[in-house]
Amino acid sequence: MNDPETPGVNTQPQTDGKAIGSLVCGIASVTILSILAGIPAIILGHVSRSDIRKSGGRLKGEGLALAGLIMGYVSLAIIPLVLIIASIAIPSLIRSRQVAHEAAAVATLWRISTAEETYKSTANGRFGQMTDLVDKDLLDSDIRRSISGYYFTVKVSTAGNEFTATAEPASSGDGRYGYFITSNGEVRYSTEPDLAPAGAAGKPVR
Repeated sequence: MNDPETPGVNTQPQTDGKAIGSLVCGIASVTILSILAGIPAIILGHVSRSDIRKSGGRLKGEGLALAGLIMGYVSLAIIPLVLIIASIAIPSLIRSRQVAHEAAAVATLWRISTAEETYKSTANGRFGQMTDLVDKDLLDSDIRRSISGYYFTVKVSTAGNEFTATAEPASSGDGRYGYFITSNGEVRYSTEPDLAPAGAAGKPVR
């Protein structure tokens, strides 16, 4: 039998490495890695506490393992809360994005209408196509691409005395409604029911 007083013989209990691992994973689980570290923290914590109890005093670190366990379980408990918050916040963010894009689309249609009137005054009473308005620097060239989630087009009648400018969302997440403006200067909802509020297809935007 070893003499506990014999020099050079380590009789102090050693800290179980799994307990340290559980603590490290537990800290990571409640800071940056969530469930990715939470599950290892729980597994290592349970195994470590079991080994420590069976070691007859040779291993220590039960407190470290317990702390890792607690943080691991906390990280798992947070997940449903995060999902609930996300289910509430994400639709609100999408709606806010849609409303902002819709307002920008209506404002852009007004810009196009103003550009058309300016072009008409210098083109013998004829309205211009989109390329004409851009070439005359009445509109920015980027209007040919998607702006704030909307695509814009301009159609001019054969006689050149009428125009229709349309704005359609690039996707449902960018905007709920489509719009158009004609030479009478009034912005209306799209005539397509799917791109207008219920019962408002083709009606003026108020």
